[in-house]
Amino acid sequence: MVETVVALSLGTKYLLDPAALRRIRDILGAGGLVVHPTDTVYGLAVDPFQAGAVEKLYAAKARPRDLPVSISVADVGDVFRFGQRTPIAEAFCAKNLPGPYTVVLRAASDAPRAIVSKDGLIALRVPAHPIPRLLAKSFGPVTSTSANRHGQPAPSTCEEAREQLGDRVELYVDGGPTLLGGESTVVDLSGPRAKILRQGPIHPGA
Repeated sequence: MVETVVALSLGTKYLLDPAALRRIRDILGAGGLVVHPTDTVYGLAVDPFQAGAVEKLYAAKARPRDLPVSISVADVGDVFRFGQRTPIAEAFCAKNLPGPYTVVLRAASDAPRAIVSKDGLIALRVPAHPIPRLLAKSFGPVTSTSANRHGQPAPSTCEEAREQLGDRVELYVDGGPTLLGGESTVVDLSGPRAKILRQGPIHPGA
């Protein structure tokens, strides 16, 4: 039976029981799949350094293998551990992250090769939500693709994610409805100028 963990809301923060966090880390370490809330939609996390786990993710989503997925990291400094630093990327990230953005950079040497595009690019997030950042801090970077079947709507609740993915994953983290309910804005910062590849929702406080 697929496990479910409830993340307790403390105002704008969420609390994961230490035992639950250990269980999540064990699953990720064993190459398993974990669904969790973010600031935008529910995400599907695996260890991006395990090629087998990445393949399981693609199979669970029925996602074409030539469509790369992003990763979540704990803070802006980690963005430039896995993606190459440029002046425009540094300025954008300092202003907008954490937030509902995915930034596309040329992959650095430390980047997990299983999610680097054929063009040598990597997509990264620092979500404005404590759960994915806690996972990235306590376990390491995790994938940050939406928890849906390819071509279906990205889920804004745990129930919607479960309807699509069912028992294809090992554990669901239920943190209630997501704040924005839409996928992140994707910005290509790999060149001399920023390019918006996908427009996402605007934060109500922006």
